[in-house]
Amino acid sequence: MTAAARAAYPRNREIKWRGRIVIGGGVLLALVHAALLHHLKLEDFTPDLYTVAALFLGLFASRHGRYGPSLVFGLIRDFFSLGLLGSYAVLYSLLHKAAGRAREKFDPERVGNVFIMAVIGTFLVNFGYHVMLALAGDGVGWSRALARCAGTAVATGPLAVLLFPIWHWLLGKCGAKRSGPFWNI
Repeated sequence: MTAAARAAYPRNREIKWRGRIVIGGGVLLALVHAALLHHLKLEDFTPDLYTVAALFLGLFASRHGRYGPSLVFGLIRDFFSLGLLGSYAVLYSLLHKAAGRAREKFDPERVGNVFIMAVIGTFLVNFGYHVMLALAGDGVGWSRALARCAGTAVATGPLAVLLFPIWHWLLGKCGAKRSGPFWNI
């Protein structure tokens, strides 16, 4: 085996591992949203698991493992939401950029920071989606959109605080490697 082939082999394994986590996780999130969250009758206060997952990747994935998975989560959400195709993919790509910058300034291991970042990130993603809907002529009105986005953001913050340690534990159990504070996925 040549040196180039040996060097490429671990990278190919990482890509397959990342694909399983991202695609499987995205479909699992779709099932949880469809089967559980929408049946809780929380009205406009349904937590946004996709944004929490994209934020987690933006904060804790290695430099090479943030953009692709965030984009895939967005495409999976676009597919299952039957909304504007590509809108969540763009929004989650922007979220990963913002989370990458935020993790340099704020410690993402602190519970308060996780809550604040989840609330702000969820609000911005959902409001950005509403702006895209309004530009397409399908908006629900600005005051209703603000209230709805704020309600979703407030419902998502505590969920992020609960899910981040669980996802850290699951990634450790799955055998994903950690380099400092970042998961090599």
